[in-house]
Amino acid sequence: MSGSELRLLRYFVAVAEERHFGRAAERLRMAQPPLSQQIRKLEQGLGTELVDRSCRPIALTEAGQAFLAEARLCLVHAERAFAAARLAAAGQLGQVRIGAMQAAVSGVLSHVIREHRRSHPDVALEVVDLGTFEQAHQLVEHRLDIGFLRGPIDDASLTVEPLLDDPLMAVLWDDHPLAGEERLSPSALSGQPTLLWTRAAAPTVYADVVELFRRHQIDPRIVDESPRVESVLALVAAGLGIAFLPTSFVNLGRRGVRFVPLTGSVPDRPLVLAWRTDNASATLSAFVDAARRSVPCYLADLTARHPSVRL
Repeated sequence: MSGSELRLLRYFVAVAEERHFGRAAERLRMAQPPLSQQIRKLEQGLGTELVDRSCRPIALTEAGQAFLAEARLCLVHAERAFAAARLAAAGQLGQVRIGAMQAAVSGVLSHVIREHRRSHPDVALEVVDLGTFEQAHQLVEHRLDIGFLRGPIDDASLTVEPLLDDPLMAVLWDDHPLAGEERLSPSALSGQPTLLWTRAAAPTVYADVVELFRRHQIDPRIVDESPRVESVLALVAAGLGIAFLPTSFVNLGRRGVRFVPLTGSVPDRPLVLAWRTDNASATLSAFVDAARRSVPCYLADLTARHPSVRL
């Protein structure tokens, strides 16, 4: 519907509600003759009279009564459409499709969503649990708007921004002889029975653990591997072995285990945000801003609940 058609609807509704051309003209802040001419133009376009001018006050014809109800609805929907466009342009409406690896789901993501909801409650957020490589692929294919993944990402079409460090920590069962230490050198854990999160399930974490072994000349004694981080933690709690996992997983709150920071050279593949560089959506931009704002709150909450963590 064009702007001129919407104006004609507004003119007609004013005349129908006032039952008087003069009062309707005052309400619309225009002269009466042009208003009368516009109503005639509307009637000519419809091929029927809408206003019975022989009555005082004027009355609506049967066609006018039917038209009034629909005209009001059109104006309401038009105003809603205009408001929706303005809100979307301000990042206050729309949808953000989010990819998140498990470390983000277990850690910072809930803080980001909470922060975003405070200022953008009408934006729909869709979260998909995906690994780094799947996210990068879906971002490029426009199936995701933003991803929480592990860097580095080598793709010229994506903007990648570090969000927070998430270094490996040692995970020991509660009564392990070293569980009471504030910090541990990785070499102190050489020869310990070790559990791994499988390469297929967590390729970046697996690569970092292997790199940790290399840097500290650790000859690991691998006793089991599991595709689920929850299973790894359960096996650690049972005393079957130790593990090395990103700090974020301390948020899972698994009973029977203790996360201990590592000293020395530790692989630290940071958690990053990634989105298509050509995505100029105000809704996406607002979500990115919320993610940046949420990090200090998340880190403060993390260290308050888990004093051993130092990021």
